[in-house]
Amino acid sequence: MQRVPVTQFMRSEPPVADPDMSLALLVSALQANRVRSMVVVDTDRRVVGVVSETDLFLKEKGVPFSMEKVPTLLGRVIGKDEIDRPDHSRGVKVREIMTRDVVTVSLGDTLEDIAWLMLRRKVSLVPVVSDGVLAGEVRRIDVLRQIYGGD
Repeated sequence: MQRVPVTQFMRSEPPVADPDMSLALLVSALQANRVRSMVVVDTDRRVVGVVSETDLFLKEKGVPFSMEKVPTLLGRVIGKDEIDRPDHSRGVKVREIMTRDVVTVSLGDTLEDIAWLMLRRKVSLVPVVSDGVLAGEVRRIDVLRQIYGGD
């Protein structure tokens, strides 16, 4: 694999989410930007999290001492009767569901560094930071395009 610098393939002006954004606005932003996840930044453009559509969808959580799975939405166990009712998520902000332990890379990283990091950490989006401030992002598709070509 070539030592291609991240600056040659990163997205330098990615769409971002605000931690105080409502989930309705987040969904609109994801749709408008045709992405499945976004970096969450504060007012100084410092990375504070990552939020993805998986954070919004039903997830299965293992129940201690049981092989059963229970559906959760936004980290809260819900019953079958609640699945069709979106009202329980009104008022929830991005900060409440975002992943805070964010894997980041720096401007000095290369394609090889980032590909291995994404593989090891099982992430599909990594913010690129410079002095703690968002400088861009790399998505899994960006890495694949560099390796295999394509537009």
